[in-house]
Amino acid sequence: MGGTTVDQQSSLDQAQLAQESASNAGGGGGNAPLKITKTHPTPADPFHESVYKLIPLEFIPPAKQKQYRSKFADQARKEYVTGQKSAASMGPAKVLVNGTDGFLKKGDGNKVKMQIQAINQEAYAPDKTIRKADVPKDAPVIEKATRKDFIKQNALENINSSAKKPLDNTPAYRFKSDYGKTPTYILKRRQSESEKGFSMQEMEEALMATPEGKKQAQMMKEGLVPLPEDERAKILEGLKANWEKLNSDYQKLSLTVDTVPKIARKVNMEQQLKQLETHIAKFSQSNILVNFNSAYRH
Repeated sequence: MGGTTVDQQSSLDQAQLAQESASNAGGGGGNAPLKITKTHPTPADPFHESVYKLIPLEFIPPAKQKQYRSKFADQARKEYVTGQKSAASMGPAKVLVNGTDGFLKKGDGNKVKMQIQAINQEAYAPDKTIRKADVPKDAPVIEKATRKDFIKQNALENINSSAKKPLDNTPAYRFKSDYGKTPTYILKRRQSESEKGFSMQEMEEALMATPEGKKQAQMMKEGLVPLPEDERAKILEGLKANWEKLNSDYQKLSLTVDTVPKIARKVNMEQQLKQLETHIAKFSQSNILVNFNSAYRH
């Protein structure tokens, strides 16, 4: 049960089929149908084996259709064997040839054209007499013209009709389940604000517990907030970069300052340099306090 592979099993099946066909052909019983016995192939996975697949299958193959044979087979075979063809490349063997005096003369070409046109017209021109319909024998029924004024009748119908009332599609909000209640998002915001206020109160109490905290709380009440160290370093770095750029522009000024615009530019640049140096000196110190009250007041 699993000693041979699928390829080996298929080769064994083919050999068995050939042997059975030879035995049936030799001991043939007249027109008896040929029965073929075939075994199931061995599965690649041994877990897919089944006892029912051990029983060989017997089936009768369907009868083959009769082979097609062309009606020109005998003629083609004869022409192939003899090597003679009546009209292979030069046309039929016998063609009616005009006499020596049957050449075209002046005006004969038009006659031939007219004959060909007549033949084509007879062959391809449709017969129009067949397509024509029969002439009607009965007189057509013509309806009498009405004297009805449709415009006037339409106007009277619109005047006498009552106007249509618009549909009342206004939604009834008072029948909603949450009508007259506070929205949920407002309740959540109130809760978050109350939690935030409680946390701020706790933080103030913790600050007031120590002397340093009291001092810091007093400074916060006055609007003095310590500047973080990273922000102080960034501001100081920006001030130094601005001073270097302005100083390089100042060094490039001409030595002769003989006009009013040159004098004004030089004085303005000197004032900016002095202001930058003052700011650099302030932000070079640590523990800088920022007064927000004065900023908001201005």
